[in-house]
Amino acid sequence: MNTLVIGGNGFIGSHLIDHLLLKGHNVRVFDISYERYRKPLFNVDYRISRLDNIPDLYEALLGIDIIFHLASSSVPSTSNIDTISDITENLFPTLNILNVAVKLGIKRIVYFSSGGAVYGNPLKLPISEEHPINPISSYGIVKATSERYISLYQRMFELKPIILRPSNPYGPRQGHYMAQGVISTFLRKVKMNEMITIYGDGNSIKDYIYIDDLIKLACKASFSNEVGVFNLGIGIGTTIKQIIEQIRITTGKNLEINNKEKQIYDVDHFILDISKINNLFGAHPSTSLEEGIEKTWNWLNTIE
Repeated sequence: MNTLVIGGNGFIGSHLIDHLLLKGHNVRVFDISYERYRKPLFNVDYRISRLDNIPDLYEALLGIDIIFHLASSSVPSTSNIDTISDITENLFPTLNILNVAVKLGIKRIVYFSSGGAVYGNPLKLPISEEHPINPISSYGIVKATSERYISLYQRMFELKPIILRPSNPYGPRQGHYMAQGVISTFLRKVKMNEMITIYGDGNSIKDYIYIDDLIKLACKASFSNEVGVFNLGIGIGTTIKQIIEQIRITTGKNLEINNKEKQIYDVDHFILDISKINNLFGAHPSTSLEEGIEKTWNWLNTIE
């Protein structure tokens, strides 16, 4: 199958293209730059451009069977700083993708949304796909609005979209340069012998999924005949304190902690209900927090 991964040179995208290649798919990547942690792969067709360059986007979409849209220029902590840019750089490009896809007759679009930011502070745990959407950051609002437009285009043009709402992914190749990724950021701080900053009291409970498990779940949904929304997580909550303790055990180092006030854009607690994807595909994450942190730590010590 001919696949296009928009944002394929980022953390999640780079692991997705590995999986697609392993499964024998043809892979094309559309991104603004190449990967940070490895050289371009010889068997990937790279298109380096911006999503507001419609001719380049059109050419990249020619002959494609399935689009994976992972591109995002913001994260919750940065999106509220410039909400107009968040809209123009993230929502408008999604509409560009949809419009060109419709012109070319491409039906299958996989959109990577957010399992924490779109729901906001939950009314109950775990959070199912039917939970009300109430984002508390511009990032979450743009993700949720993009979902709405995808659903609109589904009704108007008979698209067959999959909307994926991942929990907090972590693992090798996570960038640490966009203020996202608690586990990877903490491990980088430990490696550099720097202080770890915790926002809040460290008791917030969140759902963390190792990158390999996330990609396997995403592909099971994407290459099925299903349409709709799927949570992608492990369905188990872990506190920041528990993560820090596991990092202490894995690295064998003492951690210096700096506590700061909780950020207003940060969701307090979230654990995703993953029964929908489990029931349909018999898929369940298999990487424990201990194993995932160890793999991430080992990779981190092979770079720089």
